[in-house]
Amino acid sequence: MRFLKQLVFCISLLGMFTFPGVARAQEETDLKLNLNSTLELHEAWAEGFKEFFPESLHTTHFLLADYQWIGCLVLIFFGFLADLSVRNLLTIIVRWIRRDQKEADTPDDQKRERKVWKPVGLLTQAVVWYWGAFCLGLPLSLLLIVTVALKFFTVVASVWTAFRFIDWIATVITRKAAGTETKFDDLLIPLVRKALKAFSICVGLVLFADVFQLDVTALIGGLGIGGAALAFASQDTLSNLFGSLTVLADRPFEIGDWIVSDGVEGTVENVGMRSTRVRTFYNSVIVLPNSRLTTAVVDNMGKREFRRFTTKLGVQYDTTPEQLEAFCEAIREIIRRHPYTRKDYFQVYVNDLAASSIDILLYMFFECTDWPTELRERHRLLTDIMRVAQRLGVQFAFPTQTLHLFQEENHVDYATLRFDSPHDHGLDAASAVTGHLAKEDFPPVTVITDGKRLGAAEADG
Repeated sequence: MRFLKQLVFCISLLGMFTFPGVARAQEETDLKLNLNSTLELHEAWAEGFKEFFPESLHTTHFLLADYQWIGCLVLIFFGFLADLSVRNLLTIIVRWIRRDQKEADTPDDQKRERKVWKPVGLLTQAVVWYWGAFCLGLPLSLLLIVTVALKFFTVVASVWTAFRFIDWIATVITRKAAGTETKFDDLLIPLVRKALKAFSICVGLVLFADVFQLDVTALIGGLGIGGAALAFASQDTLSNLFGSLTVLADRPFEIGDWIVSDGVEGTVENVGMRSTRVRTFYNSVIVLPNSRLTTAVVDNMGKREFRRFTTKLGVQYDTTPEQLEAFCEAIREIIRRHPYTRKDYFQVYVNDLAASSIDILLYMFFECTDWPTELRERHRLLTDIMRVAQRLGVQFAFPTQTLHLFQEENHVDYATLRFDSPHDHGLDAASAVTGHLAKEDFPPVTVITDGKRLGAAEADG
């Protein structure tokens, strides 16, 4: 609404400087000329209304005849009656239309509908009073004041009615859009809602100009005088407006997506005509001008199909090689059986001999679209790994130092050990451990990406 307020303010100032010579006397003369044609159509109504009352009520008191005072009271009564009747009629019509719907009206729905019917009733009331005023046969000067006031009231009620209807329809559509899978409508509805309200304000300004007999054509032409200054002053606003259209057309993100852009990280809450609001993970709100989003790099974390998870599992050094093999294979099987993991690519291997532990690398992906689901499934995976470690007798390590004490009679001085052929002895030891391995038994790890099978080297690259 800030953009709309600035626009209305600029138009008002421009109108003040463009038409400084318009005098009130000239305005009254134009209003009288405009009313003459209308008065001719309603003179017969005024005469008929006057003849309806006896001569005794034709006496003038306080500027008006007695029958005119009675007519004013009756007209006011019929105005309020029309207001109440229209509200009740619209309520009955809406309930009749919704009679076949499964969802019943909630108190919030009824309250929202009453807010819509209120300006509609006031608009009906203003129309009844406006046309009834011509039947009373009021003096021309008084009729001029009354008709201008009622026209002004009618325009205000019309714009108010348009705003209420736009909000009501947008709320209904938003509720229906919440049940769809796509979030594009969540992004589109607020923008269309604000655009329709801006259009309603523009129409209201034109109607206001007509009420006060301002030349709308000359007013629009006068805008050209300050067009350059206005364009220069509003270039940021216009760039943000076109930025919102670009975001709407390109759709780099949707409501609820986790994005990272220009050092800003958080969840998209709202996309407006001027800016986009992002809720950060420490619960603050950052406002990004839409013009920046047209040129900035936007990393949409919410569009990820898989979410990577990597960690190191440290086990104690007293774990046997057989236990390590069994533990790694058990983790692989857990990943294969897990419903939310990527099955075509994961790595579980002994990766490092650290100072206090034997480290097993766990590299995998969760197949989920939101962070709460990732946290829940990560919890399930890690607790399953702890259970299988307990079954296999594998103990997790933590930073420790072990002090070994040797008794003198059992002490072996490894520094005195000598091999006749250290090289041959090392080859024999390695052959005894790895003699069963063959290259064809362990083919290179492959990764499937978009239907293309890659080798391990290509995957690392």
